[in-house]
Amino acid sequence: MNKIFLHEKGFTLIEQLMILLVLSIVLSIMGGKIPNIIENAEAKRQVNIMKQDLQLASYTAFIKKTRVHVGIHPPHVSYQVIDQKSNEVIASYQHKKGSIKTSTFSQGIYFNANGHPSSGGSFIVEFGSQTYKLTIYLGSGRIHVQKQ
Repeated sequence: MNKIFLHEKGFTLIEQLMILLVLSIVLSIMGGKIPNIIENAEAKRQVNIMKQDLQLASYTAFIKKTRVHVGIHPPHVSYQVIDQKSNEVIASYQHKKGSIKTSTFSQGIYFNANGHPSSGGSFIVEFGSQTYKLTIYLGSGRIHVQKQ
């Protein structure tokens, strides 16, 4: 019978306590960073949605050979993408917590029938502690996102 007890496998109480100690230290270090990581990921997602909607406006103008207007409503992060020919709302977006700090587009953004914006400019969007600058280039219509 003694041979059975000698070959038992398992962890001692001290080994289990050491594992718990190491895990608690790692979790306490990472615990403070998790909310910031979540906020950063959410801000990136929101800015990506905005960029995709602006690209959608450009593509729609090019494909339908019509003028498309993106009406921006600061200070809230709110806009509508509207086909000027049919007055159809192509996309609409509103974020409750974000805000548009500055914008060079006082009347919104117009995309011509060739898909290019009628004027270039930028606007700064803030989601919590994360700030992003979206720049739309005249001529190419390229949209550049930069974290501030």
